[in-house]
Amino acid sequence: MPLLKGLDKDSKAAEFLRTLTKTQDLRRPDCLVVISAHWEESVCTVHTGSRHTLYYDYGGFPPETYKIHWPVVGAPSIAQKVKKCLQDAGIKSEEETKRGLDHGVFVPLKLVFPEANIPVVQVSLLKNERMSDHLKIAEALSPLRHDNILIIGSGFATHSLGQSLEPEKWAKDVKLWLNDVLTNKNYSPSERKERLLGYKSAPGFSKAHSTLDHFLPLAMACAAAQYSPGKLLYSEFVKSLLNEHYLF
Repeated sequence: MPLLKGLDKDSKAAEFLRTLTKTQDLRRPDCLVVISAHWEESVCTVHTGSRHTLYYDYGGFPPETYKIHWPVVGAPSIAQKVKKCLQDAGIKSEEETKRGLDHGVFVPLKLVFPEANIPVVQVSLLKNERMSDHLKIAEALSPLRHDNILIIGSGFATHSLGQSLEPEKWAKDVKLWLNDVLTNKNYSPSERKERLLGYKSAPGFSKAHSTLDHFLPLAMACAAAQYSPGKLLYSEFVKSLLNEHYLF
């Protein structure tokens, strides 16, 4: 699709993901716990099944995009650890075994881990899209990092293409704000959290995100890392759609 040429399988963005484990000194995780912009429930829900299907939750794309195969398995024991973390933090959760992994999970991770040999547990967002509730969920999941579990947030830094071929001012403003919030080493954890909670006052944010679903996974990845400063690994605009990857 010409509109999304900068994000297709032949793009620089795709090549970045294909080579990520080679260009970054990343320890091979035992499990991937993934929070995607494309799954929202009334109560935080954890996929606890041992097997996954793929959920092609998009329309109007070429036929081959509905035949993607990524035979990754689930991790019921890790899923129960996720639920225990949530319970210990006083967060109600539910279980799910039938929903397929959506494209926010399998599209990027098939590129990073094509062998599909690391199990995946997906965790939902909340339909209320309240920032404070989602940061609390991510904080609760933080101890999983000590068990060699990689927590991944999958969304977009901005989620609007804008009206022009070049990134618009509001998109550039959000990029500057976001880079500062997530990477500035001068902020304490509490200061970084306060800036995430104050997202509404960020210049251009309302134009970049009409809803919070695509921003929450990124904020949650930071929270799961106990609000430590992140490292910006990749940044590219496709019109005003900002594709960025951070490592915390």
